[in-house]
Amino acid sequence: MLKLLLEKIDYSISKLELNLSDKIVLTEAATGNYMCTAIIADKAGAKRVYALAKDSIYGTIDDIKREYKEYFLLNRDSNIVIIDSLDEIKEKVDIITNSGFIRPINEEVLKYTHKNSVITLMYEPWEFREGDIDLELVYKKGLKVYGVNEHNEKLRIMDYIGITVLYLLLDLKISHFSNREILVLGTYDFTEPIERTLKKNGYKVTMINDYKESIDINRYDIFVVAEHQRDREVIGNSKDAFIKTSDILDDKVVIHISGNVDFNGASFLHLPSKPAPFGYMSYRTDFIDNMAVIDLQTGSLKVAEGMLEANRLNLKGREYKDFVEQNYYGLAFRDEKYW
Repeated sequence: MLKLLLEKIDYSISKLELNLSDKIVLTEAATGNYMCTAIIADKAGAKRVYALAKDSIYGTIDDIKREYKEYFLLNRDSNIVIIDSLDEIKEKVDIITNSGFIRPINEEVLKYTHKNSVITLMYEPWEFREGDIDLELVYKKGLKVYGVNEHNEKLRIMDYIGITVLYLLLDLKISHFSNREILVLGTYDFTEPIERTLKKNGYKVTMINDYKESIDINRYDIFVVAEHQRDREVIGNSKDAFIKTSDILDDKVVIHISGNVDFNGASFLHLPSKPAPFGYMSYRTDFIDNMAVIDLQTGSLKVAEGMLEANRLNLKGREYKDFVEQNYYGLAFRDEKYW
């Protein structure tokens, strides 16, 4: 499994031409497919990769160290340093990834930065969560934070959401031949690839991106929830829920990708049985193919490479933004002050 993961990592680095030579990177040491982030930085030439390990629902620190041990045996010249605490960092870092174990990125993390350090989001800026980064403190320090353009033709990360829904439907033995009506609700950036993928495969799909008008829910057999911006209950039991859980008949199916839902008391089949809370995904990027998460992490590190180059060139404002977006798969926040 590790050999195949490394082959995919090499392909992604080559495809995106990632070069982190002589850079110091702070990221997480995770388990499973998400161990790739530190390895990508390492194989892209980083001088040192500080990879922070923590106990989590996905594994313990000991589990993490066991998984990386196999990589270290294959790559004896690796520059990855597994750390249990930020106190083990011995130098200023050039790149910080907004990865789970590093968050929140606050003064405790930022004290390891220098004036040209950069922070890369592992998603698009519109998905930003307040608790991830102390953005105002970062701004006061004069540091840059950019996201990755998941829609870029070389990445196409968002397409995995559509493929995930298609897989779940086929796993339920629901093909387009079943003549079932599907309603997809949520954020356009999430619902569009779902609608596109399903229609391309012959399904009957209606997409709703706002909750302003009432709908005849009995017309639909399958509901897909893919909301990531508004925390209103899309399907639930509150008085403000767009669709009441009790109104969905027991022969219907609900697939939850993301969004605020409450399935308590539901008589219908819903996937997964325990949906992720608002702001998180029920099906992670690597659910269908770990290539998606590998490309996402490689793309995010490519954005960091671009920000460092923009800093070296002393670019400012729109020049900085255009340089990173046009050459390094980056995406800026809408607020110009962060450019």
